[in-house]
Amino acid sequence: MKKIVVDYKNSLVSVSNSILKYFEVQPFHETMKELDEILENKKYKNVVLLILDGLGSYNLTEMLKRNAFLKEQKVKDISTVFPPTTTAATTSILTGLTPSEHNWYGWDMYFKDTDETISLYLDKLKDSHKEPKLSVKKRSYMQFKSIIDLINDTKKAKAYYAYPFDTENPCYDIDEVLARITKLCKTKDKKFIYSYIEKPDKLFHELGVHSLKVVSEMEEINQKIEDATSKLKDTLVIISADHGLVKTKYINIQKDIPKLYDMLARTTAIEPRAAAIKLKDEVKKEEFEELFNKYLKNAFCLLTKEEVLDLQLFGPQRNQYLEDTLGDYLIVATRNYCLNYDDNSPIFKANHAGFTKKEMLVPLIIIDRK
Repeated sequence: MKKIVVDYKNSLVSVSNSILKYFEVQPFHETMKELDEILENKKYKNVVLLILDGLGSYNLTEMLKRNAFLKEQKVKDISTVFPPTTTAATTSILTGLTPSEHNWYGWDMYFKDTDETISLYLDKLKDSHKEPKLSVKKRSYMQFKSIIDLINDTKKAKAYYAYPFDTENPCYDIDEVLARITKLCKTKDKKFIYSYIEKPDKLFHELGVHSLKVVSEMEEINQKIEDATSKLKDTLVIISADHGLVKTKYINIQKDIPKLYDMLARTTAIEPRAAAIKLKDEVKKEEFEELFNKYLKNAFCLLTKEEVLDLQLFGPQRNQYLEDTLGDYLIVATRNYCLNYDDNSPIFKANHAGFTKKEMLVPLIIIDRK
């Protein structure tokens, strides 16, 4: 078994908990000492966290020139969460919790109570437009207070969003995000601003990790961030990503490994590079493992449910919802392959959620404008 360890003590979860600590909210987990020191020593009026979706440390290195602003301001590499995917990582960033606590494990999650696999963000049955029997929004264990709400609850500071999903002030691109940050930072209150853009992830999926168009867009974003942050005062800007991406090839279980497909009790869950597998009751695990070793061993790591829980990949907390969605095994990508259930599964030129450094490591970029 490949040893998989996630460093949650030096991760995006640590960043969020340092922010909570600075704004006098009791942290849920260990904070990041480097961030604590700079926040406490300089007592900023404004703290901004900007997440560039998909800008993993390796992607940053490969796309931007050596003297690019974002590279020069990078402090170190930190870990994202497992799996390294937007659903799990941004929820951890926005709650200060690990995936095993907030239950947003990946794009698709299996719910035992209704026997359905649901695409969480879409709130639809996996790979369809059908409504689930019970909406994700109606499940109490999927709802948690955001760090925005927790900071606002203190009444000692204010917290805001600058991202596409804010119902009052949606910001759809880097220009709108930076404009809102600039405007908010001019107000008198002590504040935190959570900001996010969907690039470069959206472009990587469509065009691949080595696309010249993506490089050009990232150079433009880099310049806009440098220009906008140069005008800020009494502000600490923290920039990171939810995950990195790698070029991917696809294996279709139904077409390419029909014997394995026939062993499955239901569709796969979580992610194509971190696929949760539930076997039919009559299937012997030895037979399944033999097929895995024959077709998938060179590109994937096979972990039993118990191994996943013992390794605390999703975080330290064991809960029934995680155990239910895991099924019997988790197949984790260690090379450039995705595992699709059938023809309904989407195909991208680049993807994430596997266990490689290119996906797991994200940059901690700090811009000091005291």
